[in-house]
Amino acid sequence: MSRFVKLEEKASVRKIRRIPTQGDVLVAKGDVVEPETVLARGTVVNPDIREVKVYARLGVDPEQVARHMLKEEGDQVKKDEVIAIARSFFGRFTKVCRSPMEGTIEVFSKRAGRALIRGKPIPVEIRAHIPGRITEIIPDEGAVVETQASIVRGVFGVGGEVHGELAFAVENPGEPLTTEVLSSDQQGRVLVGGSFTTLDAMRKAAKIGVGGIITGGVDQKDLTEFLGEEIGMGVTGGESGVTTLIITEGFGIYPMNQETFRLLKSYEGRKVSIDGTTQIRQRMLRPEVIIPL
Repeated sequence: MSRFVKLEEKASVRKIRRIPTQGDVLVAKGDVVEPETVLARGTVVNPDIREVKVYARLGVDPEQVARHMLKEEGDQVKKDEVIAIARSFFGRFTKVCRSPMEGTIEVFSKRAGRALIRGKPIPVEIRAHIPGRITEIIPDEGAVVETQASIVRGVFGVGGEVHGELAFAVENPGEPLTTEVLSSDQQGRVLVGGSFTTLDAMRKAAKIGVGGIITGGVDQKDLTEFLGEEIGMGVTGGESGVTTLIITEGFGIYPMNQETFRLLKSYEGRKVSIDGTTQIRQRMLRPEVIIPL
């Protein structure tokens, strides 16, 4: 078995679930939750901020812009809403400046005749990810969920948190996951492969809507092509629009360890929670399969 893979049968699992800001906690200590239960909600500052040269849009000197502004610092604006207007020749000629996006006028410089508009706050929420009981509340941020489960940790993964029925696409740990063993009735399921998964299989799985794939290995070039970008070896899990993939052995063709395959097989048909997030450089965080008991 790969030295990176760790199996735990009938373990106590404790998950700290929190949003990256202060917000509203929606559960109480002792509540029983499901993977999709929202534990907390809030908003974070939008990183998208744009400079608008109001003076250039109006065709006036920067120092004159203030008299033409219809909005002030702190005002909310909609996309294409007029924020300043200048008229000349008794109103016969009009020039306007519109907001390039929905958001808030964060700064207006009277001297420079420019405005900075920041996008509207981004809503965030955190779900339980696993079924269990709330054992602790983190004020304004989230909660702790605990449950009994068996765990399989892989060596590398991509894609975020997924929940679905555990299903087997192969008969033995040395068999590859190919397009031939994929079908539309596997939509939403977490599939177990054997030695590796092909690029075509990953693409077909994504098209079908497969929830996730657990396999022994994968060709690194195939994975890069599937993602459409170089693989981030430091931190993964934030990839969007991809099927979550967890490899249990390494890059290349590696039959899944017999003990890992056996443990997963014993839970076939059960609901599982998986997460492809991998972090190697700062703190060790491996992708995992959690099988609630």
